[in-house]
This record gives sequence, C-alpha cells and structure tokens, in this order.
Amino acid sequence: MKKLLIALCLLPMLAFAKTEMLTDNAGNPILEQFGEEGFVDCVFRISNLTEAGDSYRFHMSAAHQGDVLGLDVVVAKGIKGAFDASLNLIKEHVVAQGVRFIRSGPESDRLISVLSGLYGNPPKKLKMVSQESYTAIALHQGSIDISAEPVKIKIFGKDGDTEKADAYYETFFNLDLKKRLVFWNEKDQGYRKPLMQALTAAN
Repeated sequence: MKKLLIALCLLPMLAFAKTEMLTDNAGNPILEQFGEEGFVDCVFRISNLTEAGDSYRFHMSAAHQGDVLGLDVVVAKGIKGAFDASLNLIKEHVVAQGVRFIRSGPESDRLISVLSGLYGNPPKKLKMVSQESYTAIALHQGSIDISAEPVKIKIFGKDGDTEKADAYYETFFNLDLKKRLVFWNEKDQGYRKPLMQALTAAN
C-alpha cells in the first residue's frame, strides 16, 4: 500500500517537469499536448486570480483546434499535505469541497464537448453544469504553500454517501499558482464516463 501511495505522489510531479509549452497566439496552452499512452491529460493557463477569505478563485483556459476552452475554479486556500511521515493519510487534511468547477460561459460548454470527443465519444455539442464540487487531498507530506509552490492535488467527484457507486470518479488537478498553470490529468480511463455524466448538464 505504501509503495502505491509513493507512486501516486510521484507520478503527478512529472507534469511540473515539462518546460516547453505549445500555445495559441493569445498564450493559451494547447489543451491535450501532454497526453500520452492513451491518457487525455490537459493543461491550462490561469487568469483573473483572486483571493477571498479561505479560497482562491481563477479562470483556467486552453486552446483546441482554434477554439478557446475554459471554466472558473475555486480552490481551498488552506489545503495541507495529506500524508504523514509514514505515508499514512491524515483524515483531518481531507478537504470537502476543496475544489469547485464553475461554468463561465460557452467556453465551458466547448471544453466539455471537446473532452467528450477526446474520450472517444461521437462529436456532440454539450452544455456544462453550473458547478461541480470535489473532495480534495494534496499529495504531499508536511507543510505546503499553495500560493508559492506547485501543489499536486487529487480530486474525488460524487464521493458522498448518498451517491451511486458508478457515479464516483477521480482525477489529478495539479496547480501552480506562481506560474499560472493547471495540469488536469486523468487518474484512470475508467472514470471518463462518470466524469462526463457529472459535468454535462441534462437536456
């Protein structure tokens, strides 16, 4: 189990090691440029970063085939490393609603539609839900400063006791506020269907 936890902590670090970034003319990174081995890993730039109370709020955007995609995000400011020195989970450092995705307009609908296509679904124009919240843990040990250093975050969707088991999903949401970058990476391809169901508004 501890070897598995170490692997979970180390794998998301690879995203922060990437230095070359392909962007459009406006500086938006090309959405899926870091995807590999069948995984759809997405990169975004951060804009409109604000700080209020116990959270940060920002807009994240990327480019795909000439279109700009994005959404708004709220992240808990006080998120702490979730593992102790022995790599045991510190339950008090699990943050309910630690990350929230918020629809910001048509660019959010385009993002969900593009993701669906990248996941292998037939092309279809979709609309994003107004917002979706996640339980979050920081895949770190010890103290972290989310404002000054890259933070590797794992987020859990539809993880409440009242949710159906097949609605549950996980992803990595690696955040670098200092460099204004987000790496939203797949945890498991099996989570694609519940992710899309959670983020797509009903017709």
